[in-house]
Amino acid sequence: ADMTDGNCSKGLVLESSPMRKWINICAHRKHTHDVRALAICHKNVSSSKSLELLVSGGVDTKVCTYIAKDFRSSRPRIWFNWSSLSPVSISKKQRLLAVTRNNRIDLYRLDDSTVMDRGILDHEEKDESKCLVKTIAIDSPFNLNCSVISNDGKFLAASDSASLYVFSLDVEDDSGVVDVRPSKLQLSKGCRRPCTSLRFDETDRLICATVDGPINVLRLASASYDESAPYTVSLDHIFKEHIEGVKMSSYHFPVVNLEVSSDGRWLAAGRFSCGKGAVHVFTLPTTKKEQYRHWWVASETEAPTTCIKFLGGGAVDSSLTVGCSDNSFYIFNLSRRALSDWSRDMGLPILKALPKELTSRSEPVARIVANPSSPYKFILGAHGFFCVVDLNQPVPDKSSTFPTDSLRAKRSVVFDDDTDIYSSPLLPSRNGDGSKASDNKNFTVCLRYSAVLFQDFVAENEMVIVEEPWMSVLGELPDALARRVYGT
Repeated sequence: ADMTDGNCSKGLVLESSPMRKWINICAHRKHTHDVRALAICHKNVSSSKSLELLVSGGVDTKVCTYIAKDFRSSRPRIWFNWSSLSPVSISKKQRLLAVTRNNRIDLYRLDDSTVMDRGILDHEEKDESKCLVKTIAIDSPFNLNCSVISNDGKFLAASDSASLYVFSLDVEDDSGVVDVRPSKLQLSKGCRRPCTSLRFDETDRLICATVDGPINVLRLASASYDESAPYTVSLDHIFKEHIEGVKMSSYHFPVVNLEVSSDGRWLAAGRFSCGKGAVHVFTLPTTKKEQYRHWWVASETEAPTTCIKFLGGGAVDSSLTVGCSDNSFYIFNLSRRALSDWSRDMGLPILKALPKELTSRSEPVARIVANPSSPYKFILGAHGFFCVVDLNQPVPDKSSTFPTDSLRAKRSVVFDDDTDIYSSPLLPSRNGDGSKASDNKNFTVCLRYSAVLFQDFVAENEMVIVEEPWMSVLGELPDALARRVYGT
C-alpha cells in the first residue's frame, strides 16, 4: 500500500507482515510541500511491455513517479511542472511579448536585434523589469486562461471562463521610448463566447476555439468616423464540422491549439488526444470568391497530440507537422490529405526510427517553431530542451548534445527495451578507436535552457526564449514542511 500523511511531504510504502501488521519499509521525500494525491498508472515502454508507476502530486506543483516494483532502490522521477499551454505570445513586427497573468496581461518590448553582428550561437539575456512597457488589467472575478497578440501588434485578445475580451493597441515609439495605449472593443453576445484557444491571422481575423466546441472566426474592421470605437468586431463564420457527425473519443477534449499557415490559406485545430479527430484542418478564404471549408481530419497517432505547426510557405507548399507526447512527430501533405513522403519513408510507427536521445526524454514536446529562412528545418521544443530537425539531412542513430560538456547531458539516460533499464548517457557517440562516429548534427538536443515557457523566432535567424526560474515559483508557495539541505 502507498500512503501519504495529509501534513507530510513523504511517500510511504507499507507492507503487510505475517502477523497482519502494516510496517513501513521505505519512504521517499521528493516533495517539499504536502502530497495531495496518489494514483497508480501503467506506462507503455514498448509494444509488449509496460511499467507500473506510482504517481504523486503535491502543493509544490510537482508530479513525481516511482517504479512500483522497485520502489526501494529506484530513484523517484520529477516530471515537468509547467503548463502545456504557453502563457506567452509574440508580435514579431512590433517586437512585443504578451505574458498572461491571473487578471492582467503584461507587455514587454524586445530591443532591435544585433544578433547578426555576433556568432550564430551567441545569446543575450534580457532583464524582465527593464523590458516592461505596459500592463493591461482585466476586471473579472475569473482567472485568464488564454490570450494572444496579433503579429502586427494592432490587437490583443484574452479570455477567461466567462467572456472574451478584445483590445486595439496603439503602439508609439518616441526615440526608443515605447508606449502602448489599449482600447477595449465592444463585442456582441455571439462574439464574446469564452475560449480555450485564440489566434490572429494576417488579415485582421481572430479565430476563437470556444468552450462549447465551435470555432468562431471574428472579423475586425476599421470603424466609420461617426462611431466611438476605432474598430468593429463581427462574426464572420462558425466552424462546427469538427464536433458534428460521428462522436469519437477525441471530441470530448477541448481545442487547445490553433495554427494558421504563413500564406493564410490553412487553419489547424488540435486537441490533447490520440484518437481520430485530434487534429482537424480547415481552409480560410484569401479572396472574396473563396469560402470557409472543413478540409480534412488528420490520421490518428499512437500518442496524444501536444502541438501542431505549419511548415513551408511561399514557393514551398505548406505541410502540417503534428508533435506527440512520446516526442515523435508526423508530417502531413495537405493537398493529398495524407502522410508526407518523408514520414512514409521513415516507416510506421515513426518512434522506432528516431534517436532515443529524443524519444526517451520524460518531458514531452510542447511546441514546434520554424525559422522563416529555412523552410525544411524546424525545432521541437520542450520545457527543458529543444531538438533541431533538418528534413534534408539523414536521421542519425544517436543524437549529439549542445553544449557538449553540459552536466545535464552527462546525467541523462535512455531506456533500453531489451534490458528494461535506463542507461547510456547523452554523450557524443564514438567508434571503437575513440574517434567520433559521425559529423551529422541533425536532431541535436540543446540543453542550455530549462523551465522554458515560450520559444519562437522573432525574425530570420533570431529566436527568443522565455524561462521561468524555479525560485520565482517557490516564492509564491507557502513555507515548505521540510527542505533537505545539500550535503546532509
